[in-house]
Amino acid sequence: MARAAIKKNEYFNGNKGQLWLNGKEVLTVKKVKVVRKPKYEEVPDGNTGGTRRVEVGYTIEFSGTFIYSGLEDLDLFNANEEIDGIIANANMSGKVTKRLKLMDMTFDEETLIDFEIGKVQEVELAGQAAEMQWLQEK
Repeated sequence: MARAAIKKNEYFNGNKGQLWLNGKEVLTVKKVKVVRKPKYEEVPDGNTGGTRRVEVGYTIEFSGTFIYSGLEDLDLFNANEEIDGIIANANMSGKVTKRLKLMDMTFDEETLIDFEIGKVQEVELAGQAAEMQWLQEK
């Protein structure tokens, strides 16, 4: 049975990306990337005499670029509580949405000021999360 052709508006193009931190939608998202990176340990392989990589855990890393208006509350670096984030993206038709929750986020750096003549100011955030959970995959 032939598979139906995919319509152009069924693709994800990033135009409908959103970010919430601790329940508040923040910033105009330009791009976000979340990566799950396995951690490996090398152990002796009794069969070959060599070594074998065994997964012993993973890290969840995120990075993002946001257009800054000055109205956002970015005081998260001073927060004493856990920081949770939800990242959402919908396809061009809006019929399919993916939402991913990142829990116990930590940030690697904080941009205090960064500007360039003739360019809209952007804020970059990068760091890690302790856990992730898919809230919606379709």
